[in-house]
Formats: sequence, C-alpha cells, structure tokens
Amino acid sequence: MLNSKPIVNKTSKSLLAKCMATEDIRVEHSKDAETAAFDIKNRCLVLPIWKDMSNSMYDMLVAHEVSHALHTPFEEWDKALDGVSNKGAFKQICNVVEDARIERLIKSQYAGVRKDFARAYNELHNTDLFELKGKNIADLNLIDRLNLEFKLGLFGLVQVPFSADEKQFVTRMANTETFADVVELAKDLLEDWKADQDENDQQENGQGEQSEQGDDSENG
Repeated sequence: MLNSKPIVNKTSKSLLAKCMATEDIRVEHSKDAETAAFDIKNRCLVLPIWKDMSNSMYDMLVAHEVSHALHTPFEEWDKALDGVSNKGAFKQICNVVEDARIERLIKSQYAGVRKDFARAYNELHNTDLFELKGKNIADLNLIDRLNLEFKLGLFGLVQVPFSADEKQFVTRMANTETFADVVELAKDLLEDWKADQDENDQQENGQGEQSEQGDDSENG
C-alpha cells in the first residue's frame, strides 16, 4: 500500500529556510530534537525528524523558526532579562507572546504558509501534542490559554474561554508589532501570574490552618 504522505526532501527544506530567512543560516535535521528551534545568537535552525511528517508540518516549522530569525532580536531579548526577578517564568511567558507575533508576521510576509499553519496545527491537535485530552481548558492558567488561543483557537480547533478582565491580554497579544511590545506585555503577564500565585498560596495556607484547627478540636 502506498504511503499517502510524500517523502520530504530535507535538502530542499534547508534551502527553503535559507531563502526565507534571506541569510545563510545553518540548518540541521535531528532525530533527537523534540521540536523545532532557532538559536537567535548562533543563527542555527534545528528541525526535528518525526515519523510521517507531512510537507505542511515541515513548512510550518520552517516558517515559524525563520520568523524568529527575521524578527526576534538577540540583543533586545538578552537585555529584556536584565532586572527580571523570575527569569524562568518570564522567558516562558515572553516565548508565548513572541510566538504569536512572529507567526502573524511570517503569515503576512509569506501568505502561502497560511494553509501550512492551519494544516499543521490541526495535525498537532489531532495527536494531542498540547495534552488537552481529559482536561477542561477553562482550568488552565492564563498563559497556557493564551498559547492555545493563538495556536489552535485561531483556526477554530478549540474554544478558549477568557474572563472579561483577561480579554485585554488577548487583544494586546493580537496587536504586538515590535519586540518591545512583546516585552512590555510579557512583564504585565508576569505580574498577573505572580498575583495569582500569591492568591493560591494564601488559599492553601488558609485551608491548611483550618485543617490544623479541625485536628486540634478532634484531639481535644
């Protein structure tokens, strides 16, 4: 039986990446890579080798990472981390916001990849890459829901709920133009995340104190 998915020519995908990036970036295809990635400092694009990868999946990954090459500035990214108290959380948030911006930019610059993004995210959703099976999306934190909105929600693959207060972040994320916009929004989202963490800690401490009081009354 013939394989319905065409064999992908890795050399042609490497050339595609270089042409789209308009520079001689280094392109590697790795079986060990869990996902695609672009090193904005050393200018290296790593593409994973997944079983039965479709052309649309390859082209979407290339387009996404090439957009980082074109639009994510290393110096500004490095500077943005200065003075941030929780660098790990900030980097994750910044990545989510920046992904939405660079995907919007590359789809505007190369309109032909729009279909590749739609098809590829549909494939990823069908394989449950985002691990949504058995979960209520409304229970996810704001950052995860924003990520889902701009990767799956845009294509009508899932319905992502947001409160009235949270919708401002959706609007701002849809309208980031510069990397400075991304950093500003990421910092605001970090503060919102910290506030949620503090609130959750207070609730857990309150429940713990109630439990201890209950134990004392039983023992008395």
